[in-house]
Amino acid sequence: MVLVRLSLFRKSGYKMLLQGGETPNDEEYSDSFTSQHHMGLKPDVHHRPGYMKNNLGAKPMNQEGRALSALVRFGEKAKGSDPVWLRRVEHQQATMEPTTSRVDRPTLLTILSERGLCGALFFIGEVLLISRPLIYVLFIRKYGIRSWTPWFLSLAIDCIGNSILSLITSSVAGGKDRMFHLSALEKDEVKRRKLLFVLYLMRDPFFSKYTRQRLESTEKVLEPIPVIGFLTAKLVELIIGAQTRYTYMSGS
Repeated sequence: MVLVRLSLFRKSGYKMLLQGGETPNDEEYSDSFTSQHHMGLKPDVHHRPGYMKNNLGAKPMNQEGRALSALVRFGEKAKGSDPVWLRRVEHQQATMEPTTSRVDRPTLLTILSERGLCGALFFIGEVLLISRPLIYVLFIRKYGIRSWTPWFLSLAIDCIGNSILSLITSSVAGGKDRMFHLSALEKDEVKRRKLLFVLYLMRDPFFSKYTRQRLESTEKVLEPIPVIGFLTAKLVELIIGAQTRYTYMSGS
C-alpha cells in the first residue's frame, strides 16, 4: 500500500495526497508555479485560425474522421466553396478528434529548482507521512503492540510531517514568492490530518494504560442512572471493539 501511494504521489506531479490517495488531487493551485506545468500548449492554441487546417491530417481516429478530413481538403480546393459549410465540417472534425496535447506535470527536479528548500521540505514531509503506516507496523512486529517505541515513533513522524507542512505554507518560510499555496481540497486534507491525532488516544499502549481506564471509570459512575448507564455501557463496548479493529488501520 505504501508503494502504491508513493507511486500515486509521483504520478500526480508530487501533489499532496488526499484521503491517502483515494481522492484525486485535480484542483489547480492558485500560484504561478504549477500553472505553468499543467499544459504543454497555450490555452487558446486550439482556436487560432488555421489550426484545424494544419492538423487535420495528423493521425485521424477512424474512417469517419478520414472522410471528414478529405471533405475539408476538397472544400478548401474547390472554388466558390461555402465558408459556413466549411466551418461546420471543421467543427465536426474538432469534436471527433481529441487533441493530443500532453499534460506536463512538474517533476521532482523542477520542484526543487523552483522552490528550493521549501520544495525539498514538502517532499520529505509527504514521504514521511506516506511511509508512517509501514514504519509503525514494522516496529510493532519488532517490539510488540504493548511497547511505547512504535507509538512514540509514529507520533513523532506525524508531528514532523505536519510541522513541515505548516512551516512551508506560512509566510515565514522564505518569503511569499516561494511558499506553497494550498488549494481548498488540500486545506481540508490538512484539517483531516490534524484530527487523526485523536487516534493516538485509542492506540496501545496508551489506550490500555490511560484511555480504557477513564472509560471504565466513567461507566461505573453512570451505571446506576437509568437509560444513561445502559447507553454508556454500550458506547464503551463499541469504543473498545473499534479500538482493536479500526485504529491501527486508519489514520493513514
